[in-house]
Amino acid sequence: MKHETLLEREVNGLVFKLVKGDITSYPAEAIVNAANKYLMHGGGVALAIAKAAGSADEYSKLSREEMLKQVGRSYIEHGEVVVTPALRMERFGIKYVIHTVGPKCNGKWNRELEEKLRKALLAPLVKAEELNLKSIAFPAVSAGIYGCPLEKVVSILFETVRKFAEEAKSIEEISLVLYDEESAMEALETLKELCG
Repeated sequence: MKHETLLEREVNGLVFKLVKGDITSYPAEAIVNAANKYLMHGGGVALAIAKAAGSADEYSKLSREEMLKQVGRSYIEHGEVVVTPALRMERFGIKYVIHTVGPKCNGKWNRELEEKLRKALLAPLVKAEELNLKSIAFPAVSAGIYGCPLEKVVSILFETVRKFAEEAKSIEEISLVLYDEESAMEALETLKELCG
């Protein structure tokens, strides 16, 4: 599946892109996984990434081992991340997968969920800077199985990027990569309103 850039904007010195395509083959140095707190990659984008890395079972096992090393327990909270190698996805230029956990909205939306989502989106950016990376790609964290409104996810990601860009040192490009046409078009409308 080829990647189609639907929107590209300069945001405080960074490039922000909306791309329609498969995040598991998108050439960013790190891709973000919308994981569950136990890093069991059983569905949605998490399963797609685990399969692309090698095998879902093996990658879930590796992720949980790394979580114990990096966080010191068998789950992560909003705002915590775990980094794993990209394995078979390295052929696309991806070096790392940064696992973050967003809130479960189940169709609801409030201040607390918004705050959790902000933390879940900011943490991978901070980690990518620590790793001295130039590019990172996000899926729509919490918008799929977790049922948060896509429009909110997109606008909070864009706001987070705008704020983060003021202090970013190594990161030059941040992309939102969405697989299906409908989500990509909805995201495009939201971003056009936000950045003209």
